[in-house]
Amino acid sequence: MSKKISIITGPIVGLQSTRFIEETIQFADSVGEKVVFFNLFDEILEQSGIEPLNAYEAILHIAELLNGYEYQFQCQREKAYLSLARKIDKLGKNVSVIIHTPASIEWRGFSLILKDHRIIAEVIKPDCIITLINAEWKIKDHLKTDYGKHVLKVIAQQKELTIPKILEWLASEVSISEDWAEWASLITEKKVRHIVFGIETPGFTDRSKYVRDVEGLAKLVTQKDVPTFYTSYSMTVATEEIRKKINSMIWKLRGYGVVIDPASIELGTDVEKEHESVVFAYTVCRDLRWDVKKVDAVVALHPYNDMPPLSTGMMDELGHARAYRKDRYLVMPVGGGSPFTRDNYVPANHVFKTDKELFNFFENKRRPTLKPKYQHFQKAFAKWQDNKLKGE
Repeated sequence: MSKKISIITGPIVGLQSTRFIEETIQFADSVGEKVVFFNLFDEILEQSGIEPLNAYEAILHIAELLNGYEYQFQCQREKAYLSLARKIDKLGKNVSVIIHTPASIEWRGFSLILKDHRIIAEVIKPDCIITLINAEWKIKDHLKTDYGKHVLKVIAQQKELTIPKILEWLASEVSISEDWAEWASLITEKKVRHIVFGIETPGFTDRSKYVRDVEGLAKLVTQKDVPTFYTSYSMTVATEEIRKKINSMIWKLRGYGVVIDPASIELGTDVEKEHESVVFAYTVCRDLRWDVKKVDAVVALHPYNDMPPLSTGMMDELGHARAYRKDRYLVMPVGGGSPFTRDNYVPANHVFKTDKELFNFFENKRRPTLKPKYQHFQKAFAKWQDNKLKGE
């Protein structure tokens, strides 16, 4: 039995997800974690005796699968999952496994849903299902590359996808993956988590530069019962000094678990007016229903020494965290004594003036306590992203 089995979903093109997964595996190896990576479509092609010379050729064969008989394609996927299950059984117990597959495919103008929940639950028995996402405008840029255009032409039979269509595709991936996780929980009688994970994160030393969050994904796919935190903070009114404080807190929090940072989805600066309402609605949905709803705890960071400015986003996120019965923590030097804050948005003993108080609570007073046992991931990530940023 493998240490942990994760299924990673996300759009078949536009994320450079294979590269991200491969880099994550390399990073995991640097901290002593072995991960084996399988791709569902690679397995299908291998069983069909097809050996593509490159990604361009592989997508042509995948298009043939999609254009063939639906029941035949269903059988091919089930056969591939059975084959992968046998391969996984042969791995050691200290090896973690990733199976990469889209949950839906933009095919000929509509979303082709892969209804594989039963075979996944009964044969793979995953521990976690992770849907990878990125900023919609970055996905659109990737779709403009030669390979992106090739896939859109062959699979979607379109020249380009609009921002609303990209957001619809991401939503489809999340929704279907949620169904897979719920079905797997029912069949296996164990909690199968579904996490929506941004593939990039702001750099620690320079938040204006983005790096692939290999540290977060490595913990998700290798660590059992790893705590997950959503960091809530003002994205619009913070000064440079406050942003540095928030960044330092987020960085420290990585030592205690996986951090979902809302800034991992970099907002576009030139959203077309006709798409603004859709993008805004999607952003609210993503932060509240995909992030806050799925994490273990929301940590709100509002480290203003003077009277803090209003952050409607942070209040809404704390309110939803309360409704979803999530742990809530608030770092707020002044203004935290309001009756509408203590024992309302946040339990009274979960309001702290400094991050030092927060982490002291985690380690000594919380039940169960949380220790910074992932600091070796954190330290390795600092070195990893430093090398990446220097190599630009």
